[in-house]
Amino acid sequence: MHSLFFGYSANPEVLRETLYRAASDSTTIPGVVSSVSWEELQVDGRLIINEVEAVIRQSTIGLFELTTLSSNVLYELGYAIAQEKRVVPLLDEQDKDARKRWKDFSLLSTTGWTGYRNADHLKARIASVVASPPVSLWEDLLKGIEVPVDETRVLYIPSLKEDDASRRLSRTLDRFGKFEIDTVAFDDYANSPLAWYTQAIYQAKYAIFHFTPSRAYLSDLANPRVALLAGIARGLGREIVLLMEENDETPIDYRDLAIKYRNAAHLETRMTKWMESLHAPTSTRTKPTKRAISIELAALRFGSPVAESDKVGLKRYFVETRDYRDILDGTAVIFTGKKGTGKTANMQFAAEALRSDARNLVCAMKPASYEIEGLLEVLQRIDSRHLSQYLIEGLWKYLLYTEIASRAVEEAEDRPAGIATGSPLDSLRNCLDEKHLGVSASLSSRLERLVGSLQELISTDTEIEQEQIEQARKKISAALYGTTLGELRSLIGQSLAARNRVAVLVDNLDKAWERGADLELMSRIILGLLTVVGRVVDEFHRENPRKASVNVTLTVFLRSDIFAFVRDRAREPDKIAVTEIEWRDRVLLARVIEDRFVAARDGKSPADELWTNYFTPTVRGLETRNYMLSRVQPRPRDLVFFANAAVERASNARHSVVSETDILDAERDYSQFAYEAILVEGVASSINLADVLIEFAGEESIIDSERLNSLVAEACASEAERNRAVDVLRKLGFLGVEVGEGEFDYGGTEGEIKRADVRRRKFEKSSDRSARYEVHPAYRSYLEITDAGEPMS
Repeated sequence: MHSLFFGYSANPEVLRETLYRAASDSTTIPGVVSSVSWEELQVDGRLIINEVEAVIRQSTIGLFELTTLSSNVLYELGYAIAQEKRVVPLLDEQDKDARKRWKDFSLLSTTGWTGYRNADHLKARIASVVASPPVSLWEDLLKGIEVPVDETRVLYIPSLKEDDASRRLSRTLDRFGKFEIDTVAFDDYANSPLAWYTQAIYQAKYAIFHFTPSRAYLSDLANPRVALLAGIARGLGREIVLLMEENDETPIDYRDLAIKYRNAAHLETRMTKWMESLHAPTSTRTKPTKRAISIELAALRFGSPVAESDKVGLKRYFVETRDYRDILDGTAVIFTGKKGTGKTANMQFAAEALRSDARNLVCAMKPASYEIEGLLEVLQRIDSRHLSQYLIEGLWKYLLYTEIASRAVEEAEDRPAGIATGSPLDSLRNCLDEKHLGVSASLSSRLERLVGSLQELISTDTEIEQEQIEQARKKISAALYGTTLGELRSLIGQSLAARNRVAVLVDNLDKAWERGADLELMSRIILGLLTVVGRVVDEFHRENPRKASVNVTLTVFLRSDIFAFVRDRAREPDKIAVTEIEWRDRVLLARVIEDRFVAARDGKSPADELWTNYFTPTVRGLETRNYMLSRVQPRPRDLVFFANAAVERASNARHSVVSETDILDAERDYSQFAYEAILVEGVASSINLADVLIEFAGEESIIDSERLNSLVAEACASEAERNRAVDVLRKLGFLGVEVGEGEFDYGGTEGEIKRADVRRRKFEKSSDRSARYEVHPAYRSYLEITDAGEPMS
């Protein structure tokens, strides 16, 4: 016998009326003992959320109307999922936009939904559901994995709008060092499956959900996702807080959990109080919880596609490449790669490997986006290009010096013997305490100090632009670090001369690289770091009576598209040496998921068992392994996402193996992921990339140059713009150019494109026809592009 709960929006009225009637009539359905809608739980016109939650807990099946993606209803759905209820999403099948909204929402794309036309039709569909109820969605989300709850972890989902309130909130959270703040930003994790988000929520003791202001770009897509995840956290019994601007309407289901803020200062005050109210962690982890489901399904988990969220797993299945050895050897100064190729994974694993040798000191620097944006704000007030570049280089030099000094002292303090009084390290610690905010100061606080110094300089001397450059440089030097940098260098030399190596690894520089940012100024900030890297290394290698030599190596990790933008603005771009991570070897790329499978089986199964025992042998006539490798961009993140999506599809369908249908459905999920990723990489492309890409919808995968020009012309008016658009599409790997009969080259670096153009020219001459272009398979499913040789739909 079943108890039903109906969640639906009050608007539009016609849908509310339909759902209310269906809920009222459902008590006549055989097998239904009760049917309750949210409207029946109002007291004096006010909805009591505790009553809603209580009824959901008492129900066996929850039916949730999601045609409009109401945040109220999504919150209730999340709560029901976490309470392990059977849930049935409902969509008005006559709403022309409902399916697109559902697809764009993406978190539930692998979950089935039930369509209806009117109250009587809905009642009939409910009767079918009651006769054959769905399984609890929760069973598919953790898949039997032992998931420990970390008492120190605070899950933080930030607003998509990085305004002053968001930045101040991030700085506020950074101050609470006793907790581990697990930041999950939608621009990094937007297309991660619901199972991944659920695990992240489950592991955290507390959760902070910052809603994007309703007036901001993409708020209508981000906030429904936040509402669903907040409901899951609430259903799991986590202590949560929801943050919203004061003028935004608060959905009634969670208004009592919300903090409404007027401005950045008000938000900081309220959140400081909330964080201080949390219980200090007494132990790192509580006893793991294990869900009852087969070990076979548990084995088919490939970790997170994002390295920051898979630090523990990477230790078990990281795939070493030649590029990784360059980092360990210290020969890679600038390490680039496309989004998802493993830059952060290489950094994290290299840092751990280097730390395993006690003779090394490792400094990992990851500036937050708000820290870079704070610097941008100051530099925007200084017009002189020469002065600004000097300022940027000085700022990086100061941060690198203080970071090395801080990590040296911190590591020494952690040793049993500690730091001896009167030793060089003791002097270094005193120097940091007296002049550089102390050893424990975060990169953020050091930047705040520098920004404050610069703002004071600018406000007290409005004539700085008229001064001689050398005089201005002296003033900037005084504002940044006075006369103490030489002292710091000397003390570092005395403290670290005996160390085998000091490895400085810099990552995260892409976090503030987004549409709407001042990309020209951002590029100068990054160029300043790339320029100063060699100087800092040389300064530490040089030795004189006052300064001992220190073997410092510096490696900067940077996205390929950002590096290309920065390099084009350098005075001598050819002098910037770079190592680019690539995954041209399919065998090596396949190991990314095969090694994860072996690790999940504790090494008891060979890698090929993944394909023989858990996946269908073939897909569309190809071996499954080869098919999956052929459909993704050659990047670890893409393959892991595709594999996880296929397993999730199979789990939701209760299949014993991943079928061909599961893989083809997962390919659609992955294709959307790849499409949204390419939009991020194309931020600095100087064309409206979204408008260009959408013109390829419904085309064949192979197109001639005339057709390509026609498609691009729809979004680009001039010939120069059209040529630029084609160049961008090739650099991003969306288009490949024909270099042999039916052979297409997707190389996107400057050297690869030049080589492909030479091969294309030779092919055109030998074949006596123009070369064609091909859209990469990764984007075909989302854009409904037909593979060559297949009939057009």
